[in-house]
Amino acid sequence: MLGLTGFLLALAALGGCGRSSPASSGPPVERGIFISSDDCAQFGKLSIEECGQLIDHAVALHQRLAPAYASLDACTAAEGKDRCANGIDSKYHPTVAAFLITFGDKPSAQPLYGVSDASPGFKGLDKTKYALGDKDYSVSDSAEAIARENAQGTKG
Repeated sequence: MLGLTGFLLALAALGGCGRSSPASSGPPVERGIFISSDDCAQFGKLSIEECGQLIDHAVALHQRLAPAYASLDACTAAEGKDRCANGIDSKYHPTVAAFLITFGDKPSAQPLYGVSDASPGFKGLDKTKYALGDKDYSVSDSAEAIARENAQGTKG
């Protein structure tokens, strides 16, 4: 339960991003979208082991908090074609497409999923969209390729 509380607090903190505040506590924290621990480590902020631990945490969040559907058809209707997988709980869940890594004193990660419209980008557990080209975070070449491929898959 403590993990869920921490995740919800992190989401609340991210929800406040972009709002003006009276005092700044330093430079903005860097964030990036990656598809693997190697991809994350190539960004140069964390080691491959640190990236792997963060991604393991994001996968655990996915397993606990991702939407669950009784059938593949229900999942596909909600998430889009080819965006669902059968989980260990025998239910269908959206497939993790990438990870949002937040760097800083206490790095964190969350799973990202393909969006169901034709825009290249991702969405978080809270349905926040992460579009390519947004200057609030970096996107690795590999993650960008996945986002563009997913966007192509939603057309037609």
